[in-house]
Amino acid sequence: MAQARRNILPIGIHLDPDAVYMTQLEQHGRGMKVVSKASQRLSTSAETVARVAAASAGGRETAERVYSQARQFVRSKIAADGFRGRDVVISLPQENLVIQHVRMPPMQPEELKAALPYELQGKLPFDPKDAVVRHIVAGAISENNETKHDVLVLAASRHVVEKHVSAMTRMGLNVTGVGVEPCAMCYCYAYAAAHSGPSQEGPACVMIVFLGLRTTHVAILRGQETTFAKGIEQGTDSLIDAVATSKNVPLEKAALLVETWRQSPGPETLEEAVGVYSRCRAGLDHLIDEIESCVRYHASLARGAEVDRLYFVGPGAGDRALVRVLCARLHVACEVGDPFGAVTGEANPETTEPEMAVAVGLSLFGAQ
Repeated sequence: MAQARRNILPIGIHLDPDAVYMTQLEQHGRGMKVVSKASQRLSTSAETVARVAAASAGGRETAERVYSQARQFVRSKIAADGFRGRDVVISLPQENLVIQHVRMPPMQPEELKAALPYELQGKLPFDPKDAVVRHIVAGAISENNETKHDVLVLAASRHVVEKHVSAMTRMGLNVTGVGVEPCAMCYCYAYAAAHSGPSQEGPACVMIVFLGLRTTHVAILRGQETTFAKGIEQGTDSLIDAVATSKNVPLEKAALLVETWRQSPGPETLEEAVGVYSRCRAGLDHLIDEIESCVRYHASLARGAEVDRLYFVGPGAGDRALVRVLCARLHVACEVGDPFGAVTGEANPETTEPEMAVAVGLSLFGAQ
């Protein structure tokens, strides 16, 4: 009997402003298993408090220091932590990605690709001709009695992309691909859809919400196809100030409380956290409004089609209390995502690692 083909996939490396996540998968026939995984928090609690107090994303020097630490961590793990080979797929740091919405007349894919650099002139913080540009056609709309296509553009400066690739190459790694959070976070669910049986109702429509500490990303996936992506300039760390006000404690104390709530708290602590977050309406209203507006936008383009399920991923999704409060206020069935369970078929609600979703998706670049 012939043995099932084994395929070692590249190491997915998710570079985040506050942490680095690594995952490598192995494809064995129609199955998937985890070769190795690792992660490391890079920012300190004091840095988080300072950033929240200043209401800023942090300076360029801080980002360079963090990414230097991330690369050192990657080097140490690849050398001695079970990862195999030196092929990697990296994510572009979120602050280097621009998502721009444009409306274009219907045209062939090749024509649209050629026309976008001209349409994007003056709409990006860099010259579109010197950018790496990818796009998603979200759907058709009627504007002034004309049919137009809503096109979601994901763009980054080519210089910045090459800079991150060069940094990894100097470490002796072979960069086989570069991804971005809003797309890579969907790939584990796209893979699951591709390997599931056919449904009489057609492919499911799922929303993926990446709860980052500094920003949030929303994407919608129908079957294997990503049909929508949007960035929200609010992360879960923005709630620290609201928690401090609700508990009448300094920011430093509030930051420590939130960190505790993210680390699988006991039942009493969980209920306390749910109560505090429920009182932080001002901090949550904007995030909830943005997510619900994405649901409405999708319905308007998909002729009223509903989102079947919402999955929360990212480091903020580890905060079970926050997810409970969000789920209670959103008008869609939702849960904490399990990226490893999605690709291996071995889901376990007690051991989900939603923060690894992007790294899992990056490793899937090499999947069949």
